[in-house]
Amino acid sequence: MSDASAEQKDPAPRYDFKGIDLDSGSVHADVVTLVEEGSRVLELGPATGYMTHAFKERGCTVVGIELDPEMAVNAEKFTERMIVGDIDLLDLDEELGDERFDAIVAADVLEHLRDPLKVLVELKRFLKSDGSFVISFPNVAHGSVRLSLLSGRFDYQDIGLLDSTHLRFFTRESFEELLDDAELGLAVLHRHELNLDASEVPFDIDAVPPEVRERLEGDPDARTYQYVVKALPLSQAGLREIQARLRELAELRGTAGIVDRLNQAIDERDGRIAELETAVADIGSREGELRRALIDAHDQLLRRDAEIDAMHKAALARDQDIENVRAELTRVNDELVSALGGLQRIRTSTPYRVLDALKSLLRR
Repeated sequence: MSDASAEQKDPAPRYDFKGIDLDSGSVHADVVTLVEEGSRVLELGPATGYMTHAFKERGCTVVGIELDPEMAVNAEKFTERMIVGDIDLLDLDEELGDERFDAIVAADVLEHLRDPLKVLVELKRFLKSDGSFVISFPNVAHGSVRLSLLSGRFDYQDIGLLDSTHLRFFTRESFEELLDDAELGLAVLHRHELNLDASEVPFDIDAVPPEVRERLEGDPDARTYQYVVKALPLSQAGLREIQARLRELAELRGTAGIVDRLNQAIDERDGRIAELETAVADIGSREGELRRALIDAHDQLLRRDAEIDAMHKAALARDQDIENVRAELTRVNDELVSALGGLQRIRTSTPYRVLDALKSLLRR
């Protein structure tokens, strides 16, 4: 299996991944959460049971079909029953009888089959009336594969997009055609993207013209490393128009939640606009308050200036009064000095002395 986030350094067993964090956003987590809790599940290719364990923890009962006997032993402890064999060759009626399932899970399995269409058609009858397929598959149209092909290379790998055990290679369109042929309607499609240069598929990035890389990075199908889909059996054969509409809806829902993100962004934008409008209104209100405060302050300054001017004029008038009083005091002082001088002359005059002598004789 080829989960982009899986550890690839442990060579044995080939498809053994650690515990699944359902909040991680990985392909495995996506597959598990598309199956409702408490479901009865038929899991194709459970490998060592890492996903089977996650189903069990969500209250599901699981029947597994695994090709590798050693991995089947590891996975069996999480299952109700383990069938060991090649799904391409098994007699499913004999193995499953009248069993029916809420979900049939094929996580990175169909690309390993010789005839995936035959398997899907045969498995449909083992679904409950409201049951569904949950399928993940690697995207051979990822930009790294395209660029590798441009350089003339198609090198198989131990794991990943060009896993050496892959017998089939799917693009989104070719997988949709497979579902059409199997009379399955695409209800959900999720993309799991990976940067072109983060893929395990080798290519010479320096040899890629910038415009080519830019175009690939702008193409959702070229950025998608794996797809996860939910598909429902159609009640009547040949309903391709309904399938096309379901596919369109699934595309809208599945491109990493693009519509939801756009709606969320619009809501956030509207919320931000409302906040800004409130802030602008608040600023306008505060501006009015500030303008009125400025007018009041200006009026107070004018009144203060008038008071200061009046005080200045009063001070000038007071200074003038003081100057007038000082001048009057000088004049009176001059008159007093003149009077004292006249009195002194009188006292020293001959008549005054004769008069003073006569007064003295009379007193005797």
